[in-house]
Amino acid sequence: MSKKRQKACSMSKLDIAIAGEINLDLILYGLPEQMPTERELLASGFAITLGSSSAILAHNLAALGSRVGFVTKVCDDSFGDLALERLRERGVDLTRVTHGAKSGVTLILPHGPQRHILTYLGTISELRFEDLDLDYLASARHFHMSSLFLQRGLLPHVPELFRRMKSAGLTTSLDTNDDPDDRWDGVLEEILPRSSTATFAYPWCCPGT
Repeated sequence: MSKKRQKACSMSKLDIAIAGEINLDLILYGLPEQMPTERELLASGFAITLGSSSAILAHNLAALGSRVGFVTKVCDDSFGDLALERLRERGVDLTRVTHGAKSGVTLILPHGPQRHILTYLGTISELRFEDLDLDYLASARHFHMSSLFLQRGLLPHVPELFRRMKSAGLTTSLDTNDDPDDRWDGVLEEILPRSSTATFAYPWCCPGT
């Protein structure tokens, strides 16, 4: 089969297209909530798992049987390889993945129902509008985007992205997740009228919600 035909076939098989971030979560259990400096603090447990709202959603939807295409930027290192492998195991289509300089990572410190969440952005924030195959995304029935305020390379063009997807006849959804700058402004007012569904991590912080 020619490459052109293979591309056309893959573009006709998507239920859901997701554009967003990918990283691993490193989780340290059992640390005190108040952590003194210059001390050796011992965790009671440790786990490495697939992180990032976008990649986790792609993984879980594929596990439920949906045909999922995921467009992201990932580093060609051991962290990036492991994160992609988790998605391949569930059958997520990764044919439109691009590569960046250095993997992002999130360190999570649970304290009962609360947790500290510490993130180094790396490629998490490097996906750009120019990296997206818009025809590929528009071939799906539904388009989703997560972690809006971490998508710093893509953020100025997100309203245009949602316009394109809506014009192509897709239903759309948005999960803002948290805003590390705690401002909750910029493009939301332009995006929301074009999103079928929107979820906010902290809705009381968002003007007009």
